[in-house]
Amino acid sequence: MKFFIIGAAVMGLGTPMSSPAFSQNAQHEAEDAIAQQAVVEQFYDAFGTGDMATIAALLSDDVEWVEAEGGPYDADNPYIGLVELGSGVFGPIAEVYGDFAATPLRFISQDNRVVVEGRYTGTHGETGELLDAQFVHVFTVEGERILAMQQYTDTYQWRRLAGTLND
Repeated sequence: MKFFIIGAAVMGLGTPMSSPAFSQNAQHEAEDAIAQQAVVEQFYDAFGTGDMATIAALLSDDVEWVEAEGGPYDADNPYIGLVELGSGVFGPIAEVYGDFAATPLRFISQDNRVVVEGRYTGTHGETGELLDAQFVHVFTVEGERILAMQQYTDTYQWRRLAGTLND
């Protein structure tokens, strides 16, 4: 075994990770991940302030948005484009939860994906009950635009507050 390891080192098989080409590629990938995460952070900032112009600029024209299966807004999955997203998800949530917030807590970026762990909070307008549900969003980003989003959340809590558990 020692002979194989020494032979591999002599032949240069153990050095690709330290080569300049590998380092430049890794640096480029890290820079891309940082830039893509910044796009998603801008999305949450805009969502938090209701800045629909910025949201529209960040979402691709044919963004594919998928709500969690079993949740109150999954019936028309996937939502394609801002019009469907606004009428099927953003609008209905704003009607029910006037103080709704999606608060990101941690970002994880790799390749063209940005995974966000966070919490939804809000007060149900009819019942006064509080929403405090964890979420994970998986964004696909290209350049400065969001191409897709897949949501995972506590659908039991959402449906309990909506009164649709037995549906």
